[in-house]
Amino acid sequence: MPELESMRPTKQTPDEMELDLGRYELRRRGRRVRLEKKPMELLIFLVGRREQLVSRKDIVAKLWRSDLFIDVEPNINNIVRKIRAALGDNPVKPRFLETVVGKGYRFVGPLRVIDPQFPPSDFEYGLAGESKREGDSSRSERPSLAILPLSLLGNISDDQGVCLGFADALVSRLGNLPGVDVLPTSAILNLPGELAPSDVGPRLGVRFVVHGAIRRSKGQWQLSLEMFDTHLQATSFARKFVLHLDRLRVLEDEVARQIAVTLKRPLQVRADHVLPRYSKDPFAYAEFMRGYRLSSSGDSTSLDEAAQRLSTAVARDPGFSLAHATLSFVCATRHFEFDPASMWLEKAEFHCRRALELDPDLPEGRVAKAFLLWGPSKNFQHLEAIAELRRALSLQKNLPHAYNRLGTILAHIGLLDHAREMYERGRPFNPRKAVSHSIVQVYIWSRQYDRARDEIQAWRTENPGNKYPIYFAPQPAMMTGNWNEAESLLVEAEQLLPEEPMIVSLQGVFYALTGKAEQALDCLAQACAIPRSFGHAHHTYYQVACILALLGKSKSAFEWLERCVSTGFACWPFFQKDPCLRNLHNLAEFEVLVSSLQAKYPDHLGLL
Repeated sequence: MPELESMRPTKQTPDEMELDLGRYELRRRGRRVRLEKKPMELLIFLVGRREQLVSRKDIVAKLWRSDLFIDVEPNINNIVRKIRAALGDNPVKPRFLETVVGKGYRFVGPLRVIDPQFPPSDFEYGLAGESKREGDSSRSERPSLAILPLSLLGNISDDQGVCLGFADALVSRLGNLPGVDVLPTSAILNLPGELAPSDVGPRLGVRFVVHGAIRRSKGQWQLSLEMFDTHLQATSFARKFVLHLDRLRVLEDEVARQIAVTLKRPLQVRADHVLPRYSKDPFAYAEFMRGYRLSSSGDSTSLDEAAQRLSTAVARDPGFSLAHATLSFVCATRHFEFDPASMWLEKAEFHCRRALELDPDLPEGRVAKAFLLWGPSKNFQHLEAIAELRRALSLQKNLPHAYNRLGTILAHIGLLDHAREMYERGRPFNPRKAVSHSIVQVYIWSRQYDRARDEIQAWRTENPGNKYPIYFAPQPAMMTGNWNEAESLLVEAEQLLPEEPMIVSLQGVFYALTGKAEQALDCLAQACAIPRSFGHAHHTYYQVACILALLGKSKSAFEWLERCVSTGFACWPFFQKDPCLRNLHNLAEFEVLVSSLQAKYPDHLGLL
């Protein structure tokens, strides 16, 4: 059994607290810490004068300009108290913020500051006649935008899928708007329709909300559209248009241009060869939108229905490239996560190929191809999948699936820092700017177990039925020698996922760590006997290698490790640090394997 000392979590790094100026937020271990406006302004001011005394007079001038109408002492004390609570600081033994009695405060703590990627511009300070205000740091936030499905007014139905389709087309059209984060359509699919724009902004973490409604009046379809600024609580623009269903693309361009002008950003001219996202068949488009709503559910039943809807769409309109790409993604996900039957893979490959034949520059088509390349049928072609995802993001930057898959691929080949960067790059395109929970694998393989625990808990709270946090949950406890916690979580995992080979083999690792060799080998045999491996067989192979290494069977363990690498999991930094593989670390072939992986997947691959 490995010594517990070597399996303790690494000491928290000084930059566990981050102050992100571009996003105007404070984070602890990657998770946002809520802090009101005045405390945030003071924190930024104090950090800007790190190690220097900041007098109470300076604080008053920064926050209120004058103390004529301010009861200064209790206000400053209350703000400082909120800062300390957010930082987890003790005023008696301060780590971050020192009080200089009778004078003011001095910030001395280990806080990582992330500078904004884009400097403040006239847009952030000057929209709608708003003037820049001293100390108003919230105005430097990078602009963000959500486009809601249109509403229906009166007794009419949306048989042609226009309400969601028009929003999706605008999202695609504005996706590369410089300096603006446009939420993808997937981020607004499950939003309650009755929410007011002023409530939508905070809920999604965006400043601007585009919303509108369709009505039929005097024999014409009419579209009323508004862009609402949730910071100013004011309408940025409001327009009415006559809606011709056979000229949606022209109207889409006009609305996109109006939004870009209001945001003071240049809109790229749409190339003539770019195909419309709409289908000319109204029923096909309506079925596509119904399937699209279900395509990101992660639920087996919902994916089945999504596949049926999308299949109907492409049957009605064989030239509907976006429907082909989305159907490919759904079938590939169904095959990877739930059912290794070949029919799902064959459908995924056929519809991906068809989507790219119709439109080689369709971003979703490139993402669909990457999902196929990075899967068991293609033996996890890491570099080829990365190239496809790079191309997709060059075509349209607001694709969260692309960032998340890049993060996962980079983590699997050992580029953990770059994997974390990809997950962070995808953050603006998730609701509330939350980082993808999949970053937990980076935390575990980097041995940042406290961060991993926090992320796993948040994931399970948000999605209790998801198998991944159930699988990851026991691992921090196992790696830190907390055997009671690990056993409890493994029992729960086994009850929830009794036929999952990743769980069975992980149970075997636990038994091997705790000196129960016979039970460990039983789990190994059970895991290898389960025919359903899905897309994650390489993690089962890795855990089989760990069991054998812990039991002193080094030759067999290394052979399973090689099998794990050849089928997709090549995270060599974790191989070097994982105490379960300690008996392999001195093998010459282990050193050769690690060196070859370092050469095959060099650090510059992460510079995307």
